[in-house]
Amino acid sequence: MSVPIILAGHGRLPSGVGEAAEMILGPQSRLKVCELSPRDSPEEFGARLLALAHDAEGVLVLADLHGGSPFNAVRALAAVPGVRPRIELVSGLNLPMLLEVLLHTTGDVTELAGVARAAGRDGVVDVLESTW
Repeated sequence: MSVPIILAGHGRLPSGVGEAAEMILGPQSRLKVCELSPRDSPEEFGARLLALAHDAEGVLVLADLHGGSPFNAVRALAAVPGVRPRIELVSGLNLPMLLEVLLHTTGDVTELAGVARAAGRDGVVDVLESTW
């Protein structure tokens, strides 16, 4: 079973990154978006995010900003003992990260979180230092 991926972040940033990924790869049924508006409480945001996960065993959440409100709300959910689904949270959402995650078919959410971290790091390149 494929792991659901939820993009969590401020304003329309998650939708924009998701739309860009689908422009490149085509429609992605496991991709969901949870956007924080100025009117949302952390509890409302968290409840919407959990609703997007449905009955999945595990879910990968890619958050835009480490320490931001969406990140903190998801981190609080992930820390609750026995919470379902199991939540893996990676911050620093970027397009190379998302594309790599979507191309992997592993059903292991922890492995997929590792893919996200590596792709996020490797997707940032100083072109003056690049060999290509």
